[in-house]
Amino acid sequence: MPDYAGAKAAIRSRLETNWTTTRITYQNETPADPWPPVDGSGVLQPWANLEIVGSGSRIVGQGTPGNHVWRYDGIIYVHVFTPVGAGIELGDQYAVAIGEIFRAAKFYDATPGFGVRTLAPSIDDADSGDDDGNWSRTTMHCDFTYWHRG
Repeated sequence: MPDYAGAKAAIRSRLETNWTTTRITYQNETPADPWPPVDGSGVLQPWANLEIVGSGSRIVGQGTPGNHVWRYDGIIYVHVFTPVGAGIELGDQYAVAIGEIFRAAKFYDATPGFGVRTLAPSIDDADSGDDDGNWSRTTMHCDFTYWHRG
């Protein structure tokens, strides 16, 4: 049966399936080597980090026990990291492209009464002040709702 953990896994899967341009890292997981990502000459390469943040759930419909409508809200963040000094254009380009993967999307809905729905993505401005000095971060964020009948 679908659940919130499955909805988060579906968000991750959607990104992995549709984004192959850079490496992706995940919350509470050690990135694969080589880390940080470099090309054959040792030059730092862009990468993205997926962060999913829930903001609670609530019942939104009436029904018999086991047939209530629950709404779980959250935000999908994909932080794009580009090497400092490379300019902001590449980070913006990647963040916009990742945002299109989630724009007004409907997925994880094979079972009636369940599903993830996303809204419009937003892109923030690049920031290189909160890291080790090697990376500039541009973030795509997109609100989502996981609908659950139970």
